[in-house]
Amino acid sequence: MSAQMKEMRADMEKDEKTALMMQALRGANINDDMSAVAGMEMRIVQTTDKGDALPLTYQPDALKTYFSKRPGAVIQRVFQVLSTSAGFVGSVLVDTVTGNTEDMEVRRAAELRDTITSLGPFFIKLGQALSIRPDVLSPRAMVELQQLCDKVPTFPSDIAMATIEKELGRPVDEIFSHIDAEPVAAASLGQVYKATLRDSGDTVAVKVQRPFVLETVSLDLHLVREMGYLIRKVDFLAQRLDVVELLDEFASRFYQELDYVLECENGVRIAEEMR
Repeated sequence: MSAQMKEMRADMEKDEKTALMMQALRGANINDDMSAVAGMEMRIVQTTDKGDALPLTYQPDALKTYFSKRPGAVIQRVFQVLSTSAGFVGSVLVDTVTGNTEDMEVRRAAELRDTITSLGPFFIKLGQALSIRPDVLSPRAMVELQQLCDKVPTFPSDIAMATIEKELGRPVDEIFSHIDAEPVAAASLGQVYKATLRDSGDTVAVKVQRPFVLETVSLDLHLVREMGYLIRKVDFLAQRLDVVELLDEFASRFYQELDYVLECENGVRIAEEMR
């Protein structure tokens, strides 16, 4: 049976599209090379202090109230999304009109990946979800979007160190006898540094959340939810997909990922149970 499976797999991989599909489903394009995102920056939104604060759990009504007081941030984010994606959307339309969709597929998939990366964590999470959906994307597009799982831009380490000191209330040098100058990994929500604790000498991973990630993610979720209500008014779209209901399920999990304390507790629990 094993020999037959190997022969069948070899026959399948002779077809280019099938081979790409198998690579995509295996996650063959995921690696640790960060060069693909050199020089790229994520677009973020900073909000003004008006005496209130964003909720740390998903509360759509609270988000609506919060951002209704900050129309400037809403306008800024809408402009960021439209200006960042305009080039890609225009290129796809030109390809469609000229009949070059298939010839330009690889290039457009790479452009889509870069566009999603520039727009930040919410869009990166959507791209990661799409990267394993062969019913939605072509194999080439899946392979390109899988780079979103491990090729995400870093943010400056001086900001990360300042964040560590603010959160822990002590200078970095008092906490760690050594901490790497640059992160060993970066993801959509934060980046990780290798460090050694001064008190115990233990080697630890220090995960630092991106600046203004809560504000940007919360605003994106709010805007997409409002758009979902507009879609509900269009019968043929509403019958196919309920964006609001889907987003509410997705968003609650997203906020849990933003809770690094919960993530640490889960990590400790897993380590104890695996022991």
